[in-house]
Amino acid sequence: MAALGLDDANLLERDLKRQRSSQLFSVRLLICALISIGVVIGIIGTILVKGVPAINWEFLSHAPAEGMSAGGIWPMIRGSILLMAGTLLITPAVGILGGIWLAEYAGNGRLPQVVRACISTLAATPSIIYGLFGLAIFVLKWKLGTSLVAGWLTLSLMSIPVVMLTTERAIRSVPPTFLEGAVSLGLSKWQALRRAVLPSAVPGIITGLVLAAGRAVGEAPPILLTAGLYFSTEKLTLDFDTLSKPVANLPYHLAEGYRQGGVIPEKIIWGTCLTLMMFVLLINLGAIIVRSRQRAKQRW
Repeated sequence: MAALGLDDANLLERDLKRQRSSQLFSVRLLICALISIGVVIGIIGTILVKGVPAINWEFLSHAPAEGMSAGGIWPMIRGSILLMAGTLLITPAVGILGGIWLAEYAGNGRLPQVVRACISTLAATPSIIYGLFGLAIFVLKWKLGTSLVAGWLTLSLMSIPVVMLTTERAIRSVPPTFLEGAVSLGLSKWQALRRAVLPSAVPGIITGLVLAAGRAVGEAPPILLTAGLYFSTEKLTLDFDTLSKPVANLPYHLAEGYRQGGVIPEKIIWGTCLTLMMFVLLINLGAIIVRSRQRAKQRW
C-alpha cells in the first residue's frame, strides 16, 4: 500500500469515514421509514377514532334519512359493490388476454415497444382524465347518460392497462422451461400457455385484478362524471333498469359530503370513510388468501 501513497493510518482513517458515512445513511433511511410509518398510523388512527362511533348495523344496512343528516349508507355500499362487480366482469376479459399477447406473442419489435409505452402511460394517467373521457364518449356521444353502464365502461377502461402490465410481468416471471416442456410434449403454444404457464402466473394476475378492484371502489372522479348519484328518494331495486340509472357510492358520497359542508354530519362522513377503508382492506385480504392457496397448490 505504500506504493499507492497509503499507510496504515490513512487506511484506517478512510475505513472509519466510510463506516460513519454508512451509519449516517442508515440513520437517515430509518428516520424516513419511521416518518412514513408514523404518517400511515396517524391517518388510520384518525379514521378509526372518528369513524368507529358511527359504525353499527343500522348505519351499514339502512338508507339515509332526514335529508342525508341521519340514517345509514347502504345505498352507497351497494353502489360501490355494483361498480366493482361490473368492472371485474369486463376488465379480465381484455386485460388478461392483452397481457398474454404482450408477454408471448408481441415480441420485442418497435411496434410492441410503442404499445407497451402507451399502456404504461395509460396506467399512470390520472383518474380525472378517464372521467372526462367517459363523460364525453360514453355519457354524451353514446347517449348512455349518467348510468351504471357508463361507470362500468369508464372504470374498466381505467383498469385494463394495469391488468395488462401485471399479467405480462406475471407470465414473464414463469420459467421458460414450463412453456418449452409443454410444447415438446405436443401441445400447441396456446394449450401450453393455458395448462402450464397461466396456472403458475395466477398469483401475479390476481394482484393486477386486486389493484383494478381497489381503483374501482376508491376512485371518485370517474364515478362522479359518469355514474355518480348523491341523493335519491327512489326505492332501491336491482333489475335491468338499474343499468341505465346512476348509483350512489362511497367515494362520491365522501366527496360531496365535504364539498357541501354541514349537510351531512361529520360523524357520518368519518363512518363512510372507515367503511370504504375496510372495504378495500377486505378485497386485499381476499386476494391474499386466494394467492396463498394458489401458491400452496403449486408447491404440491
